[in-house]
Amino acid sequence: MRLAVIISCFLIMTAHAASLTAWAMPIPAASSQTTPASMSPDSTKNNLLHNIAIFGKDSRQPVPKNLGNEQKQVGLLFNPRNSTLCTAFCVAPDIIATASHCLFRRNRSSRNRLSRNRLSNFIFRLGSGTKQTTDTRLSGYKTRQVHHYIVAGTTFLSKKPPIGAALDWSLVRLAKPDCRNYLKVSAKSIYELELASERDKVFQLAYHQDYKNWKLAYSRSCKIRREFGKLAWKKITRQFKNPSELILHRCDTGGASSGSPILERTEDGIVVVGINVGTYQQRNLLMERGRVIKRSRFHTIANTAVNASAFALMIPLLKNAKILTDPLDIIELQSNLKNQNYLRGRADGIFGSKTERAIKAYERHLQFPPAGLPTRKILNALRNVNIIQRGRASMSSSAPGR
Repeated sequence: MRLAVIISCFLIMTAHAASLTAWAMPIPAASSQTTPASMSPDSTKNNLLHNIAIFGKDSRQPVPKNLGNEQKQVGLLFNPRNSTLCTAFCVAPDIIATASHCLFRRNRSSRNRLSRNRLSNFIFRLGSGTKQTTDTRLSGYKTRQVHHYIVAGTTFLSKKPPIGAALDWSLVRLAKPDCRNYLKVSAKSIYELELASERDKVFQLAYHQDYKNWKLAYSRSCKIRREFGKLAWKKITRQFKNPSELILHRCDTGGASSGSPILERTEDGIVVVGINVGTYQQRNLLMERGRVIKRSRFHTIANTAVNASAFALMIPLLKNAKILTDPLDIIELQSNLKNQNYLRGRADGIFGSKTERAIKAYERHLQFPPAGLPTRKILNALRNVNIIQRGRASMSSSAPGR
């Protein structure tokens, strides 16, 4: 007699980034007034386009007039050379926030030479779907040093347990301060967000691949919960890294909505409480003799977002940071990190993932927020430590014997 059993849910997160090539769409031209091609639902029935997470009735609608100011602060982040397109939003005059997976490919060497070239091609566009658009490049694009100006929770997104959704955030400095206005960011507990969603105070502004020719969409009355369905919070915490910074929500989303802001109406105005990054799904596996013989379809549980508590403190750090770009400065930074046993390998003058991790480790030692940026402040701190150590060594060697 053959015995088959259904094992418990298999969980995965699917990202909301859109690939322009996959959808056979023209890529937006840099520094132009054109917008992505028309992609109405009727024109996409026969291709791969689909709604990633629509919970019941599609609640997406045009942005109401009373959100006109907020609408101007949300834009498209796209790469015309590698076909990536996401939502991003202004958090300072020259800083935008988005999902990390929009910038970095899913590989552990994401800050190698190829990645640096790729980052230099990104464009941030405000006003997509309107007659007036503004295209802005990212800081460091001319010298292919964009990665010097990025703070990210991770550059490698794990989509299988433990899922890295709560780390999937990034802040990027723009080449010009084109964000004339910007959204305020407020870190709140999941309990505060649950209560706000019960009062219909939580909503989302995002671009979606299947919505009205790349006009911004408004998803209202988004529900936020610690638990959805039969999934208890204790089980969810085992499935995710940094679960305390995870938001599970049910704003209606579509392709290209990765990086969009989750917002709350408060007495002090509208604030960002999270970044939408993906969809949390489950399916059952039918097992027989240790082998999977049947997989059920994925069932969408909720969308995932990063709580603003994960990145709020990093915004002023990136805004005020004096970034090192000269290879000689980077070599000195690396040499000092090596002397303090934070970095292994040679000092080559190239800011990569190893140097970034070493800086973060040193910042934790100093009890600083771990941004991992190659800054003048960190270099000066390391210089001072080395001067003190050399002074102590000199005094020790010159002290008379007893």
